[in-house]
Amino acid sequence: MHVCRGNWTKKEDTLLSGSYDKLGKFFDSIDVDMLTLEFSTPRAGDIDSLFENNDLKDKIILGLGVVNPRSDEVEDPDTIVKSAEKALEFLPPERVWLNPDCGFATFSSRTLNSYDVISQKMDAMHTAAETLRERHCK
Repeated sequence: MHVCRGNWTKKEDTLLSGSYDKLGKFFDSIDVDMLTLEFSTPRAGDIDSLFENNDLKDKIILGLGVVNPRSDEVEDPDTIVKSAEKALEFLPPERVWLNPDCGFATFSSRTLNSYDVISQKMDAMHTAAETLRERHCK
C-alpha cells in the first residue's frame, strides 16, 4: 500500500505534511505486506514515528521513499544510505526496499522532471542499494 502525499507540484510547502505516527494504528490494523511510504523530505517526519505504538516492525516490508520525484536536485547516495540505515534500526535488510517517494511520470503531458534527472536519481538510488548490500547483507 502506498500513501501519497501529493505529486502534482514541485512546491514542497503545498504538498501534504506530517508524521506517520497518526496512521500507525491504522497501518497495524490492515492486512498488507508492504507499506510504500514517502520519506525523502522532512514533510514526512522522522522514520521513528512510523514504528511508535504499533507492531509494524514485526509484520511489514517497508518501501522506503528515498528520492524526491518532485525535486530537480539529485540525492547523494550517502544521504540515501543514511536514511535506509535509520530504517534498518527497526527492520532487517530484506524488509527494507528503496523506492522513489512516488512515480516520476505523474502527468504524461506535464512531467515533473526530465528523463536525465530521473535517470540520475535512479542511479543514486542504485549506488546506495549496492553500498547497503555490501554493509548489511553479507
